Amino acid sequence: MKNILFIIFLSVVSLSAHDHIEVGVDPEEPERLALSGPGYQLALYVPRDEPFLPQFPGGWHACQLTFTTQIYADELEPAEGADPRIEIVSVTGPVGGSFAFWEIDAVEPTILLPVGWEHNEANEASFPVVVGGESHAHGRAFTMDRPGTYTVTFRAVEVDAAREFNPSENKTITFNALPPPKLSIVVAGGNVSLAFTSRLNLNYDLQVCTDLASGGWSNVEAHVSINENDGWIDMADPVAARPKAFYRLVEY
Repeated sequence: MKNILFIIFLSVVSLSAHDHIEVGVDPEEPERLALSGPGYQLALYVPRDEPFLPQFPGGWHACQLTFTTQIYADELEPAEGADPRIEIVSVTGPVGGSFAFWEIDAVEPTILLPVGWEHNEANEASFPVVVGGESHAHGRAFTMDRPGTYTVTFRAVEVDAAREFNPSENKTITFNALPPPKLSIVVAGGNVSLAFTSRLNLNYDLQVCTDLASGGWSNVEAHVSINENDGWIDMADPVAARPKAFYRLVEY
């Protein structure tokens, strides 16, 4: 009889979600900048050394979000001649947590702020807006080091341009850093039975690896792109062909 070893190895990865916040002219005050875009971001946990962005080391709850002067909707007009930056005004969230901004290809946080941080003249944090044709600039990220709900307030300010603009009104974005779902496992009757609770609007792949040193993870074909939202999911995988196996759940 084979000695079959099954170890739960849980991975949660945000694959391709990417939003943008537009920086333009306030339609009610043409001399003031304005911010337009989503007020909510979902941040899933990215394990260390797991693919997410080219240089991103993992170990954080992460999402991609770019502030850009490229106007895609009809809510704002372009801020011609503007060269804005985004100031972080305040950060709230779980006690002991931290919020960070990562520039493209950064291997460590470009800006790292503790929960409870507030902007003042002697203590500021800002980053450049992606201008015009550079569009979304895939590769930037915001991260949180603990699960929980973070509220971060931003504003757009002019730094040095041919035309002066007043700062925008504040825009608060909620970042929901979700802990990885728990995966249960039972070996019985020639099958490994796995179960977890799915979450609304997220998909899942069950993956298997027979040698962690090689890192050769592959999808269990019967359990790819599971999209039964917000409920208990039961899965099974035959074990006869594998002397040992490691399983992980990919959430996206």
